Amino acid sequence: MIIRRAERKACVKIGVVACNVLRRELEQVLAGVPEVVEIIYLDGAIHVYPRKLKETIKEEINSLKGKVDVVFLGYGYCQSLKGIEEEVDVPVILPQVDDCIALLLTPERYAEEIKKEVGTWFMTPGWAEIGFEMICKELRLERIIKLGKDPLEIARRLFTHYRRGLYIDTGVGDDADNLVKAENFCLDFSLTMEKCVAEPILLKEWFRKCYIT
Repeated sequence: MIIRRAERKACVKIGVVACNVLRRELEQVLAGVPEVVEIIYLDGAIHVYPRKLKETIKEEINSLKGKVDVVFLGYGYCQSLKGIEEEVDVPVILPQVDDCIALLLTPERYAEEIKKEVGTWFMTPGWAEIGFEMICKELRLERIIKLGKDPLEIARRLFTHYRRGLYIDTGVGDDADNLVKAENFCLDFSLTMEKCVAEPILLKEWFRKCYIT
């Protein structure tokens, strides 16, 4: 459902707490929206620790109490966030999808791509930007690095079940630069590189729900 400005809840103040990986897409969605008065971006690596992710987000949401009428979460369930709306002191809109890939690609297309190749590593512009740094955090290789061992070599051993790298062009940022980063990532891990295009329609639809809370 499209909510036009005339139908929006009057004088609503919106806060946003989101993963930094979604920053580019959200900046596009939030551009020219005066109702957004607070924006907080969190490090994408926190999702590696679901309990910490949930507690951190709850703290950020509660810190906005009295400042906003509703908080939009730029996340999916991310292993720990389902039901978080019942655990905070501010009304929350959480997209009801598994993760940011489903949010940008849609759950239906996400399932189709996994069916096509189970061993797919999905890369949005935000994930392409982080690249191998995120893999180190995802696989918790910080200790390996401190011991002076090659993290790339270790990561390759743990990454063998992936076969394809799928770059999702969401129409934000420098696509040429993002593609180079995605291609280099695929070369490092011997993945077949593919690309698809996805407009973040679902992200926009969930954000509009802030006006009817």
